[in-house]
Amino acid sequence: MSPTTDSGDERPAWPVRPRSCPSGACREGASLLGVMTGGGRLAYLPEPVFVDRAFADRLDAAGRPERRYRFTEPCAESACAQWTGTACGVIDHILDGTAGAGVRREDGPLPDCGIRRDCRWFAQRGAAACSVCPTVVADTGGSATYRSTQGWTPPGECPGSV
Repeated sequence: MSPTTDSGDERPAWPVRPRSCPSGACREGASLLGVMTGGGRLAYLPEPVFVDRAFADRLDAAGRPERRYRFTEPCAESACAQWTGTACGVIDHILDGTAGAGVRREDGPLPDCGIRRDCRWFAQRGAAACSVCPTVVADTGGSATYRSTQGWTPPGECPGSV
């Protein structure tokens, strides 16, 4: 049974928060989620840091920030080419796709992540998404916008990533 308002409506009585895309673009209004290490893994910040115009411009001036950092912003859902109509295709392809068959899913504690409670990928796939999330690079150049450092590259591009 879902919570209801005082009038008996089946709508939630609290504000519904939008899901967060764990692989957004470097732009004003996004937040910095973490930094990609030399070993190809994301080092999460304890809490995402708001990106203002000056910060975005500084990172952009150094060239393709999505190769070196991961950003979060509200999930664009149907405005994103990775949206399947009901879910984010990026995490589903990584975990289910034939190219992702060799992706190693880690057991043990989940990485410390500042967006898990709102994360689109966690809401979709739970701990399995968290285990591969640190290996996803949002910008590899050319037409391959996303890839896992464990060898997977999906088709298409999301307008949330450049």
